[in-house]
Amino acid sequence: MQNKQDHFENQSSETKPEEALVVVSVGNHTRLGDVLEYAVSGLAFETVETDDFLCGNWQNRRILFAISADATGENARLRALAAGLCSGATLLDGCVCAALADGASGGEARLDTIRLLLAANYAGASVIAQPLLEGGRELKPFSGGKETPFERYRMRARTLVVRLSTDAPKVSARARVRFLTTLEGGAAFDWRGFLARLVAQAGGEMEDIGTPDETILLCENSAGLPDEKTLSLLSGSGLLRLLIASPATGSALFAACLLERACLRGNHVLPPRAVLVFEGMSAVEAMASKTEMERVKSTLLNE
Repeated sequence: MQNKQDHFENQSSETKPEEALVVVSVGNHTRLGDVLEYAVSGLAFETVETDDFLCGNWQNRRILFAISADATGENARLRALAAGLCSGATLLDGCVCAALADGASGGEARLDTIRLLLAANYAGASVIAQPLLEGGRELKPFSGGKETPFERYRMRARTLVVRLSTDAPKVSARARVRFLTTLEGGAAFDWRGFLARLVAQAGGEMEDIGTPDETILLCENSAGLPDEKTLSLLSGSGLLRLLIASPATGSALFAACLLERACLRGNHVLPPRAVLVFEGMSAVEAMASKTEMERVKSTLLNE
């Protein structure tokens, strides 16, 4: 890949640096370098290392996390990047992100990459539907057809980059919002009423039929992992917000499992700061907390 300066010199004079794709380089690249060269061909881009990324200003940018997994699976730089984004020091307001994770060395980075996408969302970035392309050592999922597995792999990478460069969360001024939950009884009723008032205040409308613009899922982490009933609610599309009451430990893994089903396998898009976790609280306890309800209000009304 060309460096930042050389690449911009080859762009049209109409291309502004702030419009270029930001490729965040994570790990020691071998095969991924060749994949990226094909994937970003003809596009304006700049490449930054993780330390520089965490110190930079990246509002309103398209961000591709280009990850080469460690052979040991430790992925120290990947985890440090996620931790840095979770610290709140780096803001990604207006950004849209996706990721390429390559395991040419035999390492694996799926869970760490999902956590990175959640961290970027926490920092203000949207996450596109199907935001992660992975390539293992053998590239078996890319077999078939007249092309080699490597050629098919880099073609898929190109498709991801093009989607990242063009896709954007579609926020409607009068959004139709669907509320979903596995909770029953008074807790579900109270939460629905509270959220319906906020949706109306934001200019939207709560609906139970038709295709929604946005879905709000309220669920409870009582066992460390979401059950199939909860996961089955994530089969739709459009914007998705997650409200996770977590009386049990393991909320990070719980949230990662939801993202994996909703976005990586499904067609949901995460708008900025789409995941709220009520640590150590049941849904009933969170509803009774003025502080937590103010967090919900602030998020849904973008205050």
